[in-house]
Amino acid sequence: MATELLPLTISLAGVSKRFGREWVLRELTQQYQSGTVYGVGGRNGSGKSTLLRLLAGQLSPSRGSISYTLADCPLAVAGVYRLVSWTGPYLEVVEELTIEEMLRFHFGLKPLAPGLTIEGVMERIALGSVRRRTLLDCSSGMRQRVLLATGLYAATPLLLLDEPTVTLDQAAASWFATELAHYSAGRLVVIASNDARDLALCSSVQSL
Repeated sequence: MATELLPLTISLAGVSKRFGREWVLRELTQQYQSGTVYGVGGRNGSGKSTLLRLLAGQLSPSRGSISYTLADCPLAVAGVYRLVSWTGPYLEVVEELTIEEMLRFHFGLKPLAPGLTIEGVMERIALGSVRRRTLLDCSSGMRQRVLLATGLYAATPLLLLDEPTVTLDQAAASWFATELAHYSAGRLVVIASNDARDLALCSSVQSL
């Protein structure tokens, strides 16, 4: 996959999602475009993570439709996975991998942003000195920085972030804000969170 970021648009028309008898999302109509950082707020259980999974093509709506356009050409949902990077505190990782092994494995699947190397990524997340530490032996904040790196530094048009600063202290949250400002350029970014620090980074915020 080329590292050129093509403009992406995602359009939701009357999207609702139900799990069993419970409606998590109802009649959501929204358009998301590259070059903007969108925020999605709401209480726990309001459907924030479900919306991200719908945008990523991991879930299908129970009602309504979702369409994708890449560089003004229609894109089938089956091809969206190639264009998306996703991070969330609930994502499972192979904890026996070291920090370096995790990053090399991930960026063997997704291209790095131009000008970056694995060594450079480890320095940007301030974990170069512990690159051989397994994820099992990392603190929650260190693990979160590794997960954020897999999304922030990938050359993908779509970046989905679920509770990105949930385990970060204030200094690490400030680091994330700086990196996001730089590596969100030209991308479609959606942040789902009920943390004011996360939503303050967004150009617009919708509540679920």
